[in-house]
Amino acid sequence: MKYKAICFDIDGTLYPIGTMNRRIFRLSVTHPIFGLKYRKARREFRRHQAAFRQDIPFRWREAMIVRNGTGAEGEDVFSEESFRAKYGRTYDRLHRWSYDKMGKLYEKTTPFNGVAETFAKIKNNGLKIGVFTDFPLFHKLQAMNLEKYVDFAASSDDVGRLKPDTHCFEYLLYNLRMDPQDVLYVGDSYKKDIIGANDAGVDAVLVNVKGYKPGETEARYPLAKAVFGTWDEFDRWLTAEMEDNRC
Repeated sequence: MKYKAICFDIDGTLYPIGTMNRRIFRLSVTHPIFGLKYRKARREFRRHQAAFRQDIPFRWREAMIVRNGTGAEGEDVFSEESFRAKYGRTYDRLHRWSYDKMGKLYEKTTPFNGVAETFAKIKNNGLKIGVFTDFPLFHKLQAMNLEKYVDFAASSDDVGRLKPDTHCFEYLLYNLRMDPQDVLYVGDSYKKDIIGANDAGVDAVLVNVKGYKPGETEARYPLAKAVFGTWDEFDRWLTAEMEDNRC
């Protein structure tokens, strides 16, 4: 295998996306109007992030977008005092109503069958494992008993960008001390994971594709190095790739 590291998304890649959707729905029901504003803010964030300055921390920018209803760059120059005065209430609600509760929900997360075994095989073959996810890491890796295999893990909180922005993947490469050609990225979203990785020069495979049909589904995802309907299919492919390297 030509790769020196295998890197992963988390939500929908290592555990079923339905689990995350149900948890987010539970939070939205508690505060429905705020939940709608938050979901819109994530879309607005992706839409405008290429033009964002670097001086506003990720959570404060989220609060600004939730409060303003738009991600278009404003004239606000960040300072803790000025942002606390203008967006502090929204920032506190973002944590209290979303992230704090979400973190507790993720204390119990069950991965797809075989994920831990796949991670163990990757490490046994001398490769590094990296993780990058849009949503906070919380304790997901610990809950899934995967943390011990992971060499580096980060989220959009660390970068100030959401996938598919190339900053996310470049941050992963920098911290793993890897060049783009050394890494294979694994994700469940074509728009966020595959396109983003390719824009950064990183090969990527798509996993857990619903309605996957061999020989047909691949055509819909031309930038993916490979496409798999289940984690087990990905594991068999990866195992064969690593075994070929030892021959």
